[in-house]
Amino acid sequence: MRPSYERQLAALEASYRELLLSALQGCAKGQWGLFGSYERVGLRDPAREELLELGSKIERLRHKCGIEPFQLHERFLQIGSRLSNTPGEPKLAQRWLDELT
Repeated sequence: MRPSYERQLAALEASYRELLLSALQGCAKGQWGLFGSYERVGLRDPAREELLELGSKIERLRHKCGIEPFQLHERFLQIGSRLSNTPGEPKLAQRWLDELT
């Protein structure tokens, strides 16, 4: 991989992690909408769109460089596609925060 791609990817991934941690903290404190569970009733966290866009950029760059998918974004997408009996967003956010920190 070219050094310019490495720097770009490292910067994007650091931004993603920082945004994710901040969004998880807000969600764990009761801000709904991060995982898209309540979009149908108008609860949307703006960080969700930012994370989806940034994650998509990271995935495209990783694919272009032949690198495996970005696990943090994969996990974010996985948590967002949950079953009806899964705990609410604040509990999910707190559990994930506990794992990451």
